[in-house]
Amino acid sequence: MKQSPLLLGILLCTSTVHAESPRTAKIDKPTGTYSSMLTERAAKHPEMQGALVRVMWADLEPNPGSYDFSDIESRLRLLPDGKKWTLAIYGGWTAHAKNAPAPTKRPAFARKPAMQRALKAHMSPPWLSSKLGAKTFVMHFRGTAVELPKYWDPVVQKRLALLMQAVGKKYNKDPRLMMVYVPQMTSNGLEGHFNGVPNETLLSAAGLKATESQKFAQQWSTAALAAISSTANAFPNKAVAYEVHELLGSTAAAKLIMQGILTDPKLKQQAGIAIWWLSGKTNYQADLISEVKKFPGDIYGQVIGRSNQAHRFPAEGYQAVFTQAKELGLRYIEPWNYEFEHHSHDALMKDFNHYAAKKFVPAAEKKK
Repeated sequence: MKQSPLLLGILLCTSTVHAESPRTAKIDKPTGTYSSMLTERAAKHPEMQGALVRVMWADLEPNPGSYDFSDIESRLRLLPDGKKWTLAIYGGWTAHAKNAPAPTKRPAFARKPAMQRALKAHMSPPWLSSKLGAKTFVMHFRGTAVELPKYWDPVVQKRLALLMQAVGKKYNKDPRLMMVYVPQMTSNGLEGHFNGVPNETLLSAAGLKATESQKFAQQWSTAALAAISSTANAFPNKAVAYEVHELLGSTAAAKLIMQGILTDPKLKQQAGIAIWWLSGKTNYQADLISEVKKFPGDIYGQVIGRSNQAHRFPAEGYQAVFTQAKELGLRYIEPWNYEFEHHSHDALMKDFNHYAAKKFVPAAEKKK
């Protein structure tokens, strides 16, 4: 892949943050079913192999270089002996935008007052733009105008690298930690989508014309691969996952990201992709499903919703999730904590745990 001036600028910025961390022969990777959120009730389920711990960047680094791990630690106190965990640090908007025009089309859920009240003031730290001058653009999320830092901005990339380095210093040697998600500057800060955001808003933020969607894919994938590298360098002993979505109605950015992982000898054994829209349906992001099927690296996933949300799943029901997970070659899935707390599909989770252990766990580890 030819390096663009943007890529060279990002790499120069992030390379001054840290030296390359040495990879070891063994990289911890999760298998089986993990709860999408670590809760006290979910932790009691015998089929829960581990759980995802979630934290906002803004809470983790309230001031530049000052880190607060209390949110992570409070969750880890719920983790039973012998269970594993994975980590998600959300990027996202820095502030609610002032004097912003209303969205041209308001999504249905934005009309619910409770949804609007629940929207936090920020996900990534406000000091990114207010103190360090990171470039932002205004978009609408759940009917609220927010300021989102540009993923490709060198300030954002440098601070992400420093953040992951600090968290890696704290947790990379924890034998229970199996995988780390790559933070993103997107609608919810972890999934790679801008649902409901007009294409022209994203293209304008990148300084591109309406006809330059391919250039946006290149610019986005360059920033994504830089963030993936920063995360991998900070956690040399842990698996890393980047959540892929269609962008601008296209798989172009996702394909470039997957290609970049596979062609980088430092990443291809450690970094994988994730899909947080696992439903069993084949008509949602159908083109991306086809690309995921061809990806030979590690694939992780989260179920799209609770099993009692029947509209999210095909006619055959929730079991289609696990069928699709096997067809796509996922080694790990996160049913929502609801499934663990209510014992809604124990047999399906038990079966997937057996499948993943047989396919992905080396024989040497099984004997331990």
